[in-house]
Amino acid sequence: MRHQRILRSVVSTAVLPAFIAAAALLGGCSHPQAAMAPPSLYSQLGGQQGITTVVHAFLLNVGKDSRINGAFAHADIADLQKQLVNQIGELSGGPQIYTGPDMYAAHKGMHITEAQWNAFMQDFSNTLKQEKVAPLAQQELIGLLAPMKSDIVGH
Repeated sequence: MRHQRILRSVVSTAVLPAFIAAAALLGGCSHPQAAMAPPSLYSQLGGQQGITTVVHAFLLNVGKDSRINGAFAHADIADLQKQLVNQIGELSGGPQIYTGPDMYAAHKGMHITEAQWNAFMQDFSNTLKQEKVAPLAQQELIGLLAPMKSDIVGH
């Protein structure tokens, strides 16, 4: 009998409040979406189709930008588009695999300046806005591209 009173006391003072708290927390997650992780950057960008649309619009914008379009004068634009789609797809968590050269090798000898880098990133940022990519997804993607600067500028 004494053991039952001790057991009831322990259950009522320790387990029951914890159980109530857990039930309250779980009760707040009655919708399956509430318990799911936020969508991946790849999904936020619209997957393959969304990324392809952004890259196409970006290359059109770069083509109009006299600050940097000369650097792309001899580029195979179709291949560049494919490589950019794969690179952004891979960076954002998609199934694509970037098979092009690393950024240092791809830009070696091009002597890309700080001003050209800034123009490139400005065009990219403007394209993301133009294509109505969500602001947080824009920030995340720019954050993934920004570290490449050291491999691109000045080589």
